[in-house]
Amino acid sequence: MNGASAAASAAQVAGGPPEASLWSSVLVTMLALAFVLALAWLFLRLLKRATTMRSIDGRTPPQVVQAVPLGGRERLIVVRDGDHEYVLGVTAANVSLIDKRAAAPSPLAADHDA
Repeated sequence: MNGASAAASAAQVAGGPPEASLWSSVLVTMLALAFVLALAWLFLRLLKRATTMRSIDGRTPPQVVQAVPLGGRERLIVVRDGDHEYVLGVTAANVSLIDKRAAAPSPLAADHDA
């Protein structure tokens, strides 16, 4: 038996030409990769939805409006929570309330009113 007939009999035993087997393996791999990527995308969408915090009454969470570094670990931070803004002094050891005031309307809200 020569080499060509041995390769032909091996292809017949394997169920077809080796090129078809290679393409089917590539196709199965690509489908599995697409499935894993789709699952990852779905998981990230669900995670994003779960981590967008909203309170029970539907208010948005407090937002940091501005932060001004004052030193190595000291900062002055303006936080908006609902209709109020809080000016906080933040150090490595504690957080101090410096001022509380009514929140100014945001520029985006002014654009929607016009």
